[in-house]
Amino acid sequence: MNSAAEQQLSPRTQAALQYLRRLKPLDGYAVERYLASSGNHLVRLKRRNIPVHDEGFEEIVVDRLAGNVVGIQVVTSRGDAGRGIVLVDKNGKLCDDKSTVTVQMANVSTSSVGSQRRSAPTRSSSSRASSTTATTPISDADNQLLIQYGLMALGALLVLKIIFTALNILSILLIPLIYLYASGNCPSNDTFDAKKELKRVMRGAHLPEENQPKGFFEQGFNRLAASVTTELATSLGYEISITDFVGAAKMASVKVPVANAEYYWVGIFGKWRFIGQREIPGRKND
Repeated sequence: MNSAAEQQLSPRTQAALQYLRRLKPLDGYAVERYLASSGNHLVRLKRRNIPVHDEGFEEIVVDRLAGNVVGIQVVTSRGDAGRGIVLVDKNGKLCDDKSTVTVQMANVSTSSVGSQRRSAPTRSSSSRASSTTATTPISDADNQLLIQYGLMALGALLVLKIIFTALNILSILLIPLIYLYASGNCPSNDTFDAKKELKRVMRGAHLPEENQPKGFFEQGFNRLAASVTTELATSLGYEISITDFVGAAKMASVKVPVANAEYYWVGIFGKWRFIGQREIPGRKND
């Protein structure tokens, strides 16, 4: 029997059919509705397309107290009780004795396939609604955590801004102080001794300590070699040029044509410091 035909059955008969299918899913139970010779519509229970009972019934119901499936033959005028034949017992076994019983209709299951089908969309809708509710983007606790992180980030930015502002103010205050200290301790032109500074460069005084000569004799020989080299290099003359930078620092350059080189020092904070040398341009072609 197809689903359309099953929908023509009473709710109690549909409930009985569903009960049997759940109890014995492999027995192939079905209910046939037909027009009897008396002109009334009756139902007949079939198992694997074979009628369980030769007679038809007004309804086929489940007695919830006994657990039996009963074919109702007669219903009282008030409809509160029915008399019929036990077709299948509570264990799902066919009843051969076809004993007659009285069933209180109040104890009969009335859940039907139709009602189940009608409730299915409701359950689906409720499932979708619960699913929608379950996918709430952010909880209150998450919101509070995000707010805390945001406040921490803003606080960090504010602290950085304060630090940078303080550094800018400090630099503005320090620049004049540094300038005053540098101008007060700027070495004069008379303090620059070209030969002395050249000797220091020749013996490598500006080099790192690990490159300095070790031992008394090595240091003495290095000083002697530097003095001789300086005297020979400057014997034919050299040029000194000193540039002043707003009274805070000075740059001195010594051009030695024999060595084909020009040496540079910066004078700041009361001392002359060697900063480098370069080859005199155009001397190679001469």
